[in-house]
Amino acid sequence: MILVLIYILTIFFAREYFSIKEIGLFFIFLGTFWSLLSFKYFTFSLDFLKKIFQAIVLILVGIFSVWQNDIWVLKSFPLTLSLLFFIAFIHAEITKQYFLIDYIKKVKKIDEIEELYLKKTHLIWIVVTAMNVALHGYFLFYASLEQWVFYTTIGWYILLGCGILFQIIFRIFYEKKSH
Repeated sequence: MILVLIYILTIFFAREYFSIKEIGLFFIFLGTFWSLLSFKYFTFSLDFLKKIFQAIVLILVGIFSVWQNDIWVLKSFPLTLSLLFFIAFIHAEITKQYFLIDYIKKVKKIDEIEELYLKKTHLIWIVVTAMNVALHGYFLFYASLEQWVFYTTIGWYILLGCGILFQIIFRIFYEKKSH
């Protein structure tokens, strides 16, 4: 998340001093450097691909921005990441392979009631990520650069906070119902 914030602020401030192609080249370099650093952990696995995925997307955004010479391409990175999170939650719901549960099980032991609760919260996050994709799309295509920067740096955190708050409220009602 911090890297996305740096990315957005780089676009916002660098556009005054550099061309779109130069900014795109910078992101190609940054993504390549990030990928090379990740290769010290290389084992051909899904975990490795997850580690370098954002770097690969950053390189592709850089390449397309150099090719198209359009700030719209640079601004599409947060929407692309949001869309991928939305797809991940949809995929988890369809395949019943809940990555939130797998992640939490690595940290602590959970019982059947909590696991069932977490499965249901995937639906909450499908809605939250769908709203995030829609808002990112709106700010990408219809808003000013300043409004886009506001949403991609602060606004989506507010949406994320609302999602977490809704999940907490859902848990309170869920626990009352299950006990």
